[in-house]
Amino acid sequence: MNCICDHNLLELLRLGDTSAYEWVYKKYYPTVARFIQRNNGNEGDAEDIFQESVILLHQKVTAPGFQLTSTLKTFLFSIARNLWLKKLRDEKIVTIPEDQLIALQDTQDFMTDEPASADVQHERLNAWMARITGHCQRVIKSIYFSHEPMDHLMVTMGWKNRHTAVNQKYKCIQQLKRASEIG
Repeated sequence: MNCICDHNLLELLRLGDTSAYEWVYKKYYPTVARFIQRNNGNEGDAEDIFQESVILLHQKVTAPGFQLTSTLKTFLFSIARNLWLKKLRDEKIVTIPEDQLIALQDTQDFMTDEPASADVQHERLNAWMARITGHCQRVIKSIYFSHEPMDHLMVTMGWKNRHTAVNQKYKCIQQLKRASEIG
């Protein structure tokens, strides 16, 4: 199994084909391991998280009505990334915001082989932004597009303290992530 399209691979995974799962490990484990090791983890952590990710992948692909809305490698990496970030938060290993982790560099490894054109990226972002609340659109635009300092945004949005601001930012990022998973 040198190269296989996502549709065929997905079908083989649904059928429980061992060689398909071996291919997934061989092809996708190194990038997940690198991401985890660059973000306060070790090889053992990477193995555990990848194993959990593959189990969740299996559960998802065998669920009735499951439709893949991204590439399989992006989907699997997202599962692994979310599991790792949850573990870091639960163990209070990381206190920096998750969007400041090295994640964005490694996420590019899991995107399509050829980067999408700026127009395609812009269209995707607009579609995702249209799926989130107006409040979150304003928060995301202020922070990421206008580069408004969090303290200033806290005042303009009427939030009581920095903790509330960070929570609002997190909730809006999660909303945007969910919108991006839809397509």
